[in-house]
Amino acid sequence: MTRRLRKLLAPQGSVDALAGSRIAGWALGRGALTVEARLGDRCIASGEPSIPRPDVAHAYPDRRGAATSGFAFELPDGAVPPDAMAELQIVARPKQPWLPAAVLASSHVAGNRLAKTLGEAGDSGIVGPFPKRVIDAIAAVWPDECTDLGSTEGQARFLSRLQRIMQTPGLNALPVFADYARYLTTTLAHCRFVERHFPASNVRSDAGATDFHCKPNSVSEIFAIVHQLYVLKSWGLAGDFAEFGCFKGYSSAMLSFACAQLGLRMHIFDSFEGLPPAPGSGYEAGQYAGSLDEVRDHVTRFGAVDSVTFHKGFFADTFRNWRPPQLMCLWMDVDLEVSSRDLMVIADALDPRASLFSHECTADIFQQGRIVARPSPDNPIPPMLERHEQMGRPLTGRYIAGYTGAFWPITTGIPVVSTSALGDFLRTLPS
Repeated sequence: MTRRLRKLLAPQGSVDALAGSRIAGWALGRGALTVEARLGDRCIASGEPSIPRPDVAHAYPDRRGAATSGFAFELPDGAVPPDAMAELQIVARPKQPWLPAAVLASSHVAGNRLAKTLGEAGDSGIVGPFPKRVIDAIAAVWPDECTDLGSTEGQARFLSRLQRIMQTPGLNALPVFADYARYLTTTLAHCRFVERHFPASNVRSDAGATDFHCKPNSVSEIFAIVHQLYVLKSWGLAGDFAEFGCFKGYSSAMLSFACAQLGLRMHIFDSFEGLPPAPGSGYEAGQYAGSLDEVRDHVTRFGAVDSVTFHKGFFADTFRNWRPPQLMCLWMDVDLEVSSRDLMVIADALDPRASLFSHECTADIFQQGRIVARPSPDNPIPPMLERHEQMGRPLTGRYIAGYTGAFWPITTGIPVVSTSALGDFLRTLPS
């Protein structure tokens, strides 16, 4: 039988309700049908269309049986093991054996004890780049999925399990999962909004200049920070978030929105007059300038300005007699070694488990847990590494995307998730 003929002869229908143990919908074929609920190769419940469906009759006036094409039946208790998940398929099967069947719907279903086990999970003691309660919940049922959260492969396995949970009615409504999904979908939608609508070019610069483009970061780069803020808060880190170097406020608009969702204070540090002089760096003083009024306007229109405190001045001047409050995370896009050195005087304000992100990274500086970066006037990474060595908190890290890298203290830090693993997971969430 050709694919076209199979499609023509296969039943049509829809599952309108798959809630708890009840299955309801309609099915219409080329003769009598049985609708089956199947777990793998087992039929666990079935029914025949017989319920009046005037809507189907109106849509298919010439089809015999359309007026009574509705079905409804209950799944038996205990069909799914109490602490397991399974894939349920609703199949419309013609009684004539030579006609093809059709899958009307598929869904993950959970045993009657699984939601309670996940929702009441205790402390697993496992540290990783995901929200603490999410790790604890999955470890309570599937501990093998939590044994290698430091590698991209291990993170992908963990997220594959989480994906199935997010697609399972009854489990995806648990606060531990629903709160996380809401944050991810809300902030990702906002980041894409900013990406689409933020001004693309610097009207004060020539088209060929390095600071002509006002969107220096991809959503993948910024979303790594957005995700990590949720993770850090879930692990109980206190403190604020700081951005050093904001240019026109593109990343600020995304990150301030995330901070607003989490109830975090965001501090933006910038001269608002462009880069300072830095001989030998290849940059000119005054490049990448965005005025305070301009940035404030952009964050107001595209972000959450009420969550932001602006600090105007070159870092050496700002931190001469002032220190910020405790910080859980910082993001720097400062271009210059001197700027990094000036701002690293505040490193002692970082929580020992804090994360740091920088926009001056390439993939090759991350080498099997070590960070290899040579000092130069246009490399802000060495001062960050040196300052943390001085504090007894040597850093490790990973490449994110573009020119962004993530860093955290080797012994005390909360790791940052792999961009590829997180990206694959995000694509499975409804937009």
